[in-house]
Amino acid sequence: MAKANQFIEEDQLGERIKKRDLDAFHELYKISFLPLQRYAMRYLYDWKQAEDLVQDAFLSLWDNLERYDEKQPVFYYMLGIIRNNCLNYLRDLDIHIKHQDKIIEAMLFSGIEDPEIDKDIHQRLKVILETLPEKQKEVVLLHIVEKKKIKEIAAEMNIAETTVKTHFKRAMAILRHNLKFVLFGIPCI
Repeated sequence: MAKANQFIEEDQLGERIKKRDLDAFHELYKISFLPLQRYAMRYLYDWKQAEDLVQDAFLSLWDNLERYDEKQPVFYYMLGIIRNNCLNYLRDLDIHIKHQDKIIEAMLFSGIEDPEIDKDIHQRLKVILETLPEKQKEVVLLHIVEKKKIKEIAAEMNIAETTVKTHFKRAMAILRHNLKFVLFGIPCI
């Protein structure tokens, strides 16, 4: 992520792109494509589809430059386009609820700060994560944040792989249930 912030600050690509500078657009593409694809992957879990949606986002940026405000870092503008593309893709497949875990994981663990998600939502997500039983929370953090495999987690925690899977499944069910209030604007009772 440091690389993305670095090129945003060092080279004012947004201003150059707004003026239809093709070299700046190519530079943005070269430097940010992979981080943006990884961001999309957190929603889709499909590398090829993530690649397609990121390419669509670049095309959308270029075709609709009048909508882009060059005062906003172009990388963050792209994050918004990609997030919307991913959510539209999931909605269009009518699997939004079925794959709600992907949305939760993307929001919590993508490693990219998304300025569109306000601080209140981040705080509420942290609170919900803290409500998980300790073992479930540990499994979720090891598996998603540290990207450890089930087998590695089982060895580290000295428990059976099936127990790790059970902890993860239960944790995701709790997150899914509680986060639907945060993610989809459902009033919390």
